Amino acid sequence: RAPDMQIRALSGEPLGVEVLGANLRTATAEDVERMVDAMHRTGRGVLVVRDQHLAPTDCERACAMLAPHFVAQQPYTRWPGQSKPIPGCPHLALLGNYRAREDNEFGMDVVKGEVIGEYKPAKQNLEEWHTDGSFLPNPKVAIALYAPQLDDALPPEGGETRFASCTAAFESLAREEQEKLRGLCSVHSWEKFMRLLESRDPGRQKVTAEQIAEKPPQLWPVVRTHPVTKAESLYINPKNTAAVVDKATGEPIPEEDSRRLVDRLAEAVVGDGLPGNSKVYAHRWKKGDFVIWDNRVLLHAASPFDAQKYQRLLFRMEFKGEPVLGPSTP
Repeated sequence: RAPDMQIRALSGEPLGVEVLGANLRTATAEDVERMVDAMHRTGRGVLVVRDQHLAPTDCERACAMLAPHFVAQQPYTRWPGQSKPIPGCPHLALLGNYRAREDNEFGMDVVKGEVIGEYKPAKQNLEEWHTDGSFLPNPKVAIALYAPQLDDALPPEGGETRFASCTAAFESLAREEQEKLRGLCSVHSWEKFMRLLESRDPGRQKVTAEQIAEKPPQLWPVVRTHPVTKAESLYINPKNTAAVVDKATGEPIPEEDSRRLVDRLAEAVVGDGLPGNSKVYAHRWKKGDFVIWDNRVLLHAASPFDAQKYQRLLFRMEFKGEPVLGPSTP
């Protein structure tokens, strides 16, 4: 057990716990259990571990320690636009517009000056908010990001990762509306998500009809139950929702009503979505930050930054999916 490890709520924030005095390279199973328990109990699904010094292989090992709490590690099956692999790190990808500072940086097949991460320009709008992998048959349980100990690899302004609680939003709704939402499902579309990314970055490699066919839309309840905490939360995705369906009839509600409902529920989760809003924790990245979040109960969004002036690099790891549990009150 790490004798100096402290776990505390993020001061002045609506969600999140931070861990000080821990070392994920040497953490014990007991240390990890304490962190994850605080993440669920106090952090509403966000855990920030400060001051880490992790090579890509250390990130792999850290996530292997966390994996029993989040189903299992998820190997990357890379689709168009994602980063090249890091040898020996099948569960790790890179995010951002960072350019390699030497040939074969991190052991990758890259040359100096090459953009080595997946760069998705962010926008300051409601559609930026999302939950990862909701278009999959078993949506991802958790996501982890790590900011490596590199100079000038994080923007000094912008570039935050923002989080908001879908559980808190559901709890804030009137009982009558909660009941109505328990009777709805929504269609989550990978194609809609990828076309959005392509529209923002004309140079991004386009997905093919064959790739779209391999990831058909998924139908999920608008209200889901967390398997650990047993709390109900909204399960919506402004970035890829294609339709809302009435469970009782199996029929979609009118497209305009569907869009308005998803937007209204998203606003219940994130407010205006901006840093400083009382519903949002905006994580300002520092070197050595390791952040993991429970993808089942949060919406998250990247914040824009000036990609002409600054570079940004994060290591990204995923955890496998599980079936979505519907509302606890049928």
